[in-house]
Amino acid sequence: MPRVLRTPAAEADLTDIAYYIAIEAGRPLSADANIDELLAKCAVYAREPLLGSAAPELGTEYRIFGFKRWIVIYRPIDDGIEVMRIVDGSRDYPTLLQN
Repeated sequence: MPRVLRTPAAEADLTDIAYYIAIEAGRPLSADANIDELLAKCAVYAREPLLGSAAPELGTEYRIFGFKRWIVIYRPIDDGIEVMRIVDGSRDYPTLLQN
């Protein structure tokens, strides 16, 4: 079974996304649904790690895919993917990953 590992930064990103949707936007049910959909999409990429777009600006091992307004930055591993960050698509994600 393919695995989806998440870095501590990616876990924090998920928490921030859920908080923003549930509390700031006042849509708690939508927050749960969005997180569930995002995790399901990560599972798809774990089965087909090269499905995402290459991200040479991040380094040769990194790939990305979009989900709604977010960019998921990941790297293929032997049995799935490791999600590095989940960032708003309007942010400068190459700089975020370097920090």
